[in-house]
Amino acid sequence: MKLLKKHNYSFIVMLLTLVGIALHFYNLNWGAPFYFHPDERNIASAVSQLQFPSQMNPHFFAYGSLPIYIIYFTGVVANYFTGLLQQLPQTQLFTVSFENSIIVGRAYSALFSTLLIPLLYLLGKRLKDKKIGLLASFLGATSVGFIQFAHFGTFEMWLTFLGTILFGLCLSYFNRPNISTLLFVSLIAGALVSIKVTSLALFPLPVALLIFRSFTHTKQTSTLHIAHAIDLRASDLHSFITFLKNTLFFAIIAALVYLITNPFVFLDQKDFLSSMHYESAVALGTEPVFYTGGFLMTIPLLYQTLHVFPFILNPLILILLIPASVFVCIKMFRHKDGQLLLLIAFFLILLVSQVFLFVKWTRYMMPTLPFIYLIVAYTISSMLEKMHSKPLRMIEMACLVVICSIFAFSYFKTAFINTDSRIAALTFAQHTIPLNATILSEPADLGVLPFQDAFPHVDAFNFYELDNNSIDATETLLQQKISDAQYIVLPSQRILQPRLQHPTLFPKSYVFYNSLINGTLGYHKIYETPCDIFCEITYLGDPVFWWEQTVSVFDRPTVFIYKKNS
Repeated sequence: MKLLKKHNYSFIVMLLTLVGIALHFYNLNWGAPFYFHPDERNIASAVSQLQFPSQMNPHFFAYGSLPIYIIYFTGVVANYFTGLLQQLPQTQLFTVSFENSIIVGRAYSALFSTLLIPLLYLLGKRLKDKKIGLLASFLGATSVGFIQFAHFGTFEMWLTFLGTILFGLCLSYFNRPNISTLLFVSLIAGALVSIKVTSLALFPLPVALLIFRSFTHTKQTSTLHIAHAIDLRASDLHSFITFLKNTLFFAIIAALVYLITNPFVFLDQKDFLSSMHYESAVALGTEPVFYTGGFLMTIPLLYQTLHVFPFILNPLILILLIPASVFVCIKMFRHKDGQLLLLIAFFLILLVSQVFLFVKWTRYMMPTLPFIYLIVAYTISSMLEKMHSKPLRMIEMACLVVICSIFAFSYFKTAFINTDSRIAALTFAQHTIPLNATILSEPADLGVLPFQDAFPHVDAFNFYELDNNSIDATETLLQQKISDAQYIVLPSQRILQPRLQHPTLFPKSYVFYNSLINGTLGYHKIYETPCDIFCEITYLGDPVFWWEQTVSVFDRPTVFIYKKNS
């Protein structure tokens, strides 16, 4: 008990980390064998085509190659140990299967999500004290966003974890500048760009830090305030040379990391430039594609505030975020606190660089979460210190713990403990729909894969292009398919949601989906993915129409099945 009392903060952080392990690593093989997330399928396809040393071109440049190579070589190491037991041929050791690529990618996401829990504690402690660190660590452990993206073999958790590491290193350099810390700053910055080129948005922060430290002539530690630190001397040639030297060192190391880990950016420039042109056009909205219709007529920042953050943060943390941000800014200016300035700067740059894009996917907001938790934890801790009533402090903390825990568990149960919503819908269909029935469904949605696997007559109509008069999406062709189909399966709300919300933009699609739902098309609904109390909490009572689509269409979409009237 004495040991526990002496190390109670560390013990609680350890418990929170164990909770994170349970929440992040449980059911990493969800969706097998179909694996419904399109981005992780693209990544796994890139990994599975690699063959060291003869074929190392991933032919996939939507992301950087660093994590692709790490996943690949991790798979190779796993093959080696498997080969010791199963006597695999030497040629198979350097081939990582599609399925293994997905599992390894998810394991890395789960690992980074879990490591963020103790990391947030250390950063909170460095910003002020252990209480802030513990609060931030708890918020990380109960983060719906961390739980969700821990189960995706994509690179959002790589970016989130390394972005937070970069912040910690910048804090260290701010307090005690030295060449070894600058080396790590440079390596992490290069790694971030090697994962996603848009991480270049963070580069002004280390450069600004180098400017500040190059022209600062005091060696004080974390108690240093900006007002006491700056001693600018315009004529100080030595300071200017120091700045140039450090900046050049930073740029060279970061560039080397990128060059070494992304060689085919230069060896396969045509594909790389083509991919970058396409990805940037989609992000800016200049290239209309079928899966971005939900962002038409949306208002930046307001959209994320209403349709993204309430899910990945939970509504309570979102409500606290706005006054907390103001509070931290006031503290920063009042005390001239450079550490808080860095915290706010990281948060704002990560937010602003993504929030005003045309596409507003949930994944773009993931790297902001650690900084949100630190800001909120700093504010809550400061407010509790000013409260003289211990019972009131305990009540407020209990409310925070209970509400955050409820939202975390509700999502975890809804998405990963319950049967996958597409598998549950298929089970219902196999007991209800005749094997040889004709089924009409939607294209480009991986949720239809189980139905195609189980039923021989699953047809698709390109509803995405119905309002664009595409050759394969004419009204005449649709009427023919409706006439032939005995059942209609909507594997997610991805098309349904924007078509019903924007009737003027999608008049033909609106008529179809509205008629289908109202029963005037000649079909009646026989199945809709049920939403229990935990689902109601997770999606605030509306899993279909309120949220940015990628909140749920990958891991827990709502599936509808309609039957033709007799």
